[in-house]
Amino acid sequence: MRRKTFWDFWGNSKEQEEVVRRAAQLKPFTSELKMLLGNGALRAQLENSKMVSLLPPAGTNVFRHFTPGSLKEIQRCREVQEKEQQKREDENISQVTVANPAGDLESGKPLPFIFGDPSPEFVNTPLEDLDPFYQSQKVFIVLDGQKVIHRFNADPACYMLTAFNHVRTSAIKVLLHSFFRAFILLTILTNCVFMTVQEPLKQTRIVKFAIIAIYAIEVLVKVAARGFCVGRFTFLRDPWNWLDLVIISTAYLTEMVNLGSLSGFLQVLPALKLIPALPSVKKTLGALTRVVRKMNHVIALSLGCLIVLAALELHNFMGYLRSKCMVIPSSNDSFIDHITDPANYYYLPGHTEAQLCGNRSDAGTCPEGFICLLGGPNPNYGYTNFDSFGWAFLALLRLMTQDFWEDLFRLILHSGGKSYTINFLADILLASFSLGSLIVAVIAVAFVEQKQAETAEAEQRSKDYAEIVETLKKQEKVDGSGGLDEKPRSEREDEQRPCSPCCSAFTAIFIKWTCCDGCRPKQLLHRVVSDPFFDLFVVICLLLNITFMAMEHFPLTYQFEEMLSIAALVFTMIFAVEVALRFLATGPYFFFQVGWNIFDMVIAVITVLELGLMFISGLSFLRLVCVMRVFRLARWWPNFNALLKLIRSSLGVLRRFTLLLLIIIFIFAAMGFRIFGRDYKENVCRISKDCSLPRYHMADFIHAFLLTFRVLCGEWIETMWDCMQVAGEPACLFFYATMVVVTKLALLNLFLALLIKSPNGDHQTASEVEAQKNLRVALNRISGAVMGVKSQVLGHPSKKTGWKANLNPPGLKSDELDKKEFLTLTFVNTEEPESEVKTCDEAFKSASANRDANEENNHGDSGAGLRKPDDRDTPAQCFCDQCYRCCPVLNMNSCPAGLKIWSNWRRMCVSVVDNKYIEAFVTFVILLSSCALAVEDIYLEKRVVLRSVLEYADYVFTCIFVLEMLLKWFAGGFKKYFTDAWCWLDFVVVLISLLSTFATLLGVPQLKAFTSLRTLRPLRLLSRFSGTKVVATTLFGVFPAILDVLLACLTLWLIFSIMGVNLFAGRFYSCVNGTSMKQDVNNKTECFMLINSNYSEVRWHNPQVNFDNVGMGFLSLLQVATVKGWLDLMNSAMDSKQIDSQPEYEANVFKSFYFVFFIILGSFFTFNFLISTIIEHLKWQKAKLGAMGIFMTQDQMTLYDSLKAFSQKKTQRSVPRPQNKIQGLLFDLVTKDFFDIAFTVVACIQVLVLMVGTWDESMEKVKIINWIDFAIIVIFTAECVLKLIALRRHYFAFGWNIFDFVLVVLFILGLVLGDVVDKYFTFTRPFFSVIRLTRIFRVLHLFRFAKGVRRLLYILMRSLPALFNIGLFLSLIMFTFCVFGMQHFAYVKKRALMDDVFNFETFGNAFICMFTMTTLAGWDGLLRPIMSGPPDCDPDVGNCGRPVVGILFLTSYVIMSFLVVVNMYIVVILENFNMAAEESIDELCEMFYDTWERFDPHASGLIHSSQLSDFCDSLKEPLRIAKPNGIKVSNMDLPLVPEDKIHYLDLLLALTAKVQGMSGERDQLKARMEEKFKARHQAINKREDDAAIIIQRAYRKHAAQSPVQTGAQN
Repeated sequence: MRRKTFWDFWGNSKEQEEVVRRAAQLKPFTSELKMLLGNGALRAQLENSKMVSLLPPAGTNVFRHFTPGSLKEIQRCREVQEKEQQKREDENISQVTVANPAGDLESGKPLPFIFGDPSPEFVNTPLEDLDPFYQSQKVFIVLDGQKVIHRFNADPACYMLTAFNHVRTSAIKVLLHSFFRAFILLTILTNCVFMTVQEPLKQTRIVKFAIIAIYAIEVLVKVAARGFCVGRFTFLRDPWNWLDLVIISTAYLTEMVNLGSLSGFLQVLPALKLIPALPSVKKTLGALTRVVRKMNHVIALSLGCLIVLAALELHNFMGYLRSKCMVIPSSNDSFIDHITDPANYYYLPGHTEAQLCGNRSDAGTCPEGFICLLGGPNPNYGYTNFDSFGWAFLALLRLMTQDFWEDLFRLILHSGGKSYTINFLADILLASFSLGSLIVAVIAVAFVEQKQAETAEAEQRSKDYAEIVETLKKQEKVDGSGGLDEKPRSEREDEQRPCSPCCSAFTAIFIKWTCCDGCRPKQLLHRVVSDPFFDLFVVICLLLNITFMAMEHFPLTYQFEEMLSIAALVFTMIFAVEVALRFLATGPYFFFQVGWNIFDMVIAVITVLELGLMFISGLSFLRLVCVMRVFRLARWWPNFNALLKLIRSSLGVLRRFTLLLLIIIFIFAAMGFRIFGRDYKENVCRISKDCSLPRYHMADFIHAFLLTFRVLCGEWIETMWDCMQVAGEPACLFFYATMVVVTKLALLNLFLALLIKSPNGDHQTASEVEAQKNLRVALNRISGAVMGVKSQVLGHPSKKTGWKANLNPPGLKSDELDKKEFLTLTFVNTEEPESEVKTCDEAFKSASANRDANEENNHGDSGAGLRKPDDRDTPAQCFCDQCYRCCPVLNMNSCPAGLKIWSNWRRMCVSVVDNKYIEAFVTFVILLSSCALAVEDIYLEKRVVLRSVLEYADYVFTCIFVLEMLLKWFAGGFKKYFTDAWCWLDFVVVLISLLSTFATLLGVPQLKAFTSLRTLRPLRLLSRFSGTKVVATTLFGVFPAILDVLLACLTLWLIFSIMGVNLFAGRFYSCVNGTSMKQDVNNKTECFMLINSNYSEVRWHNPQVNFDNVGMGFLSLLQVATVKGWLDLMNSAMDSKQIDSQPEYEANVFKSFYFVFFIILGSFFTFNFLISTIIEHLKWQKAKLGAMGIFMTQDQMTLYDSLKAFSQKKTQRSVPRPQNKIQGLLFDLVTKDFFDIAFTVVACIQVLVLMVGTWDESMEKVKIINWIDFAIIVIFTAECVLKLIALRRHYFAFGWNIFDFVLVVLFILGLVLGDVVDKYFTFTRPFFSVIRLTRIFRVLHLFRFAKGVRRLLYILMRSLPALFNIGLFLSLIMFTFCVFGMQHFAYVKKRALMDDVFNFETFGNAFICMFTMTTLAGWDGLLRPIMSGPPDCDPDVGNCGRPVVGILFLTSYVIMSFLVVVNMYIVVILENFNMAAEESIDELCEMFYDTWERFDPHASGLIHSSQLSDFCDSLKEPLRIAKPNGIKVSNMDLPLVPEDKIHYLDLLLALTAKVQGMSGERDQLKARMEEKFKARHQAINKREDDAAIIIQRAYRKHAAQSPVQTGAQN
């Protein structure tokens, strides 16, 4: 069966889920089951249809008790089988196919639907096995209360308890009873609760022994029921039962022996029992394990890349992080003591780590009085370094997970120089983006395969059941009986549902209000609540209420607070009346059938209750319930409704994924608390000067839980440093590595499950459809009325407007409105496909060639733009039709003399605009102007000559741009120019340049603001390069599609923002004391008392990012959603108390759960929802393009097809063996496989040699390593020489040989020139160090022998064109933002992340900042200085930030980079794995075609049947049929064409179906193979087509010349 692509699965995921759901609900009725069991002929017919696996045993008694007679029957069957086996052995008969157990009757699975519902007497009692496979084995089954099958051995348990022993049967009943399972689950949960207790009480010991006793009793019950170890279904055969033995044994062991920290690990093991206690979680863990098994290739590739990169960076940065700024030593000081004394280091204010520096010109510098010296420990307790391979590998793993990598980046740039940015750029692109996307892709493919298997099983089950039902109906017609009920299945299911008479009577009297159905007041109320304007009024009130709730801020004036209170009271009354009207109009029975009505009533009751209890303290939390009114918008807003459904479905259908993730978090939190809690308390002074615990530790369970959740969010490296410092390196490294891998894997599976579950197309309820229809009708009525009034005022009849089209989806008929989901609140929509969007230059190139015929007919009378159909040199009309009607002077026909001059002038402009050299010149000028903007840094004022040159150059650039715009105006006209989006961008940029020039020349201060907008000039390059244009078009096309989804996500954020304002507004203030004197301050009053006491450095400080208003709340939530800067916010929330009170350290730790819930609901789910929308748009674009074309130009698509064809062609170049004897021997040597394997082993040894290097290695070790390196270089050189001698000129015909030759040349250059460069050319030392280390890439030969890894690498290579386009687009965006940042934030005071490297003073530094923020890293550290104001800066000096501009600048770049990077992931994950899935059989096909060409050189598609045996033997595995193959070939039963020939498709289908079992997709496979065959022989087919065309033309010419003769002949 061909594997489905992700696009295929994404397209019909909802249908597949529906198939699985319906298959799970299939169930035969009593009449069907009786006929099935009682009719022997019917059973025989079904058995002939190969449905034996689904059929129950023959006879009316499906279930039979297991008795001693059953054992005798089993023994008889075994004896019969043994006799048959012995007979076959005596007669030398081949072994028959061994039967397999039925998959539907496996232990642990529910009873199949075909067996019906067993009666209570067959529950929890031994029964004969239903599976024919076990009828000859001593086993029996037991069905529990949920009809789940459990299989037991019939042999005596522990050699004492037989299957009929009362003790054993009682143990089985207890083991399978639901109360016993619930009791064990409750015991496990109780045990988990006691794991979180910090200081065990005296009663805790008693509870502990009681829990262990319960576990022991559970084990005894299982052993008594199943037996201990002898047998297939005994106690020890289940791996989870081993956990029970370990728990009990270690519990007693820890009581007798003190195991130290190991005892803490053993105490957490009982939490693992939650997994087998919950069957759904156990199943999910099994699926997760199967996913891990399929990740072997990507894990190997990731480890290989990380090892190679770590070895490279080990030798690049070894010892760099030890360079520090130190006090200049005196002649009397010991140098060793001086560099190791921390008191001599320079520390930046507020930093605990010494300032790093370097001796290169672009590295960090030291202040006066300090010098850069090498010595002392490495940063972060010495754990951040590249001094050995282990620490270098940890640093690369940190880069791969992007955890606080900006700090590592900053340290390297300070110590090594800014030129090493290229190293981090390569590491991030390869180790993070590429490998990360491949890992997600492999998990996605494995996940889709599992879902596909489940769907296939469900489809087969449904198909079998349908066949059974159809057979039953046919049999009923033959018998003439009426045993089957003809009612639909839904009706019969409804009739089987029990309904209490009392319930029916109560419903008829109190719920169904039928007494007033005909009364006029009720009809009037129903008409009011069902009127569209009623829904419109409710929506307007909701929007107004949300607006008033969002207006709350701090500090509030009394009048403003009073206004908000009155507004809240009014809206509470309005919504209460609305609920009352709906209740009275519909009655309770229909009112409570709508979920939204219930939700509205609950909110209304709580808000009314809050009015009566508003003066009672402690009940202010009821005010937060009013925020829940925002959810009511989902009733009229489909996308917001879909987002809420996504969250609900994750808690419902996907609860097992979520539950497994919660269990994993709990286990790691409890494990960290038990293992490292004591170490944190005893060794806290190692990580804190005042010996106080840090914010995130594992000394108690709450903080351990928060730390684990922080690791889940991707931040693990900082807490691991603290752990290694207090508890040792090995234990913490192992614990954190396990925690990071397991949590990331579980989170990715949950993400992909939600991605496929995303309910973009879920069915809406009738009430939601009706509400949306009413809102749409009301808006249409208002728009119609407005248009009518407008037409009356303007004095012309009303025309059709686009309002209705904007409100209704395009192409949707009025009668389909209730059946389709669409965007109710979308007002702008474009239907123009991206492929038709042209650049400004393309629009003018086609202006004269693609003139519309309708324009000629409409404007032929006026003469505007008049031309003949063949006159293609005449430009299009300049103005629109309305302009010609309003101003006839514009029509050049009114002046015939000037018409020719005007037309010639425009023709000349067209030729100039269309000239490719002019276009290239303009592109070059744009590049020059962009480079000129990049030079305008803070040092420009000191460079007078350069500043003058740039000023005059700017005037020249502006003149050129204006001239280009005028030429385009004359060439294409205003209509063509201003109807193109790219031309509008050019126009805006030129207009800004003009205004900037006028502001400079005239000295107008009001226009100088446009000078900074010149930074938009590089955006013009987007339309100049085809690759960036494709990416921009795709992204701009997806933006309108996700705009409404983004608004829905922001609405969810609005709820959290309003809640944050109510919880934290004004509570983040603190009294900051910058003096050395410590003062205890409790509130704002005491702080101001200190200020008035001449404490100049004391102030009442509020963090720049807070929840004082909804706007700042959104900014705070963005930091939380991006998991950057969220810890400071959460710390402030945990410390906060009341307004105007001094914060207290962790005054309320539980406030942190506000941020936990937001990350889960507001970040994880909204991110998932946005991704699903992007995928939906890309799926639509792929369907439109019909091929691989997302983010790729036409030329790149051609290159892609070439690479694809090259990858499928597996033929090897044949190299002739040389005649010379010595060369022949060398040829035989170098062409052996072991020759390549031997040198690959040498390459691996070379990597190992590079890995053993350390910073403090001895001279003897250095000499040994150098000699080994020299020996390896000699070996590789000898290999190259041997291959050159043996292969001669054919050596360079192979890509791997060229690769090896280049490496050998670089080896020799690095060896010869290394000392010279190190001595005389220190500025090129990093470059030559890379050259010397290129020998490590020889290890890539390993991938030649790893097919799976090679396939992953080729997937990345095929992604390069699209990734290059995305990278180029992102580079232009980064360039624009860099220049903009230099114009606005170059003089901002350095603080937080902004220092002498991370700043906007120069273009290089700005690029470093933007590159860091591309991964969403460090943007919170740059936001602080950009938002800074007095007293943190001095306005007179001009080093203060610009908060509004800075927030817009950073947030827009964060969102844009998020979209670009996400699309980059999608390209690698989806597109290329789609192609890999579609080409799953291409290798077999290509091998077949290569062999076929030798037997069919003329590409006729036929070979003679006599060649069939040789052909099948010439194939490679797995298609090969080795000789003698006459019988096997004849058994394929191939059809013959005339002359006893065989068609290639028939043979290929037969071979492929035999190997891969594709008979079910024969037609699709045949069509695809035929297409591939035609593609390979398209040259022959093309010649045949050309010949046919020539013949047809000749015949038509002959028929046209002699029509009479032709007709006469006919």
